[in-house]
Amino acid sequence: MTEGKEKRISGLLRENGIRATKGRVEVLELFLKAGRPLAQMQIMDMLGTKLDRASVYRILNAFAEAGIIHMAYVDGRHRVYELPDKCSGRNCHPHFSCRNCGMTACLEGFKISFKGALGKGFVAERQKVLIEGLCPNCRE
Repeated sequence: MTEGKEKRISGLLRENGIRATKGRVEVLELFLKAGRPLAQMQIMDMLGTKLDRASVYRILNAFAEAGIIHMAYVDGRHRVYELPDKCSGRNCHPHFSCRNCGMTACLEGFKISFKGALGKGFVAERQKVLIEGLCPNCRE
């Protein structure tokens, strides 16, 4: 990682009240590099043996509480996180999840509006849409 990128990541952590440990910097760098949502197990695979499962879990929770990342969706016990730069507080873009390899992709150009679709008395707090299927690699 370049010194400028490391300073940028460390600054982002500090601005959000999180100490810039080596593990936290590495996890945030993965999100910036990936440009797509990541699950805890994907992060652990990318890091190799650098951090254990509990450490990655604590880092993800700290980042989510600080607003550095947010949970894109939950599928059973499988949680997928992403940087919040493509979503608003109440409306997140749709995602695609491969049922074979677990890869998740953002569908940024894909708009879904539920405005007016809810019946009387319903109050929408957050919109999350997940499309499941096979990614191009698994389809072949």
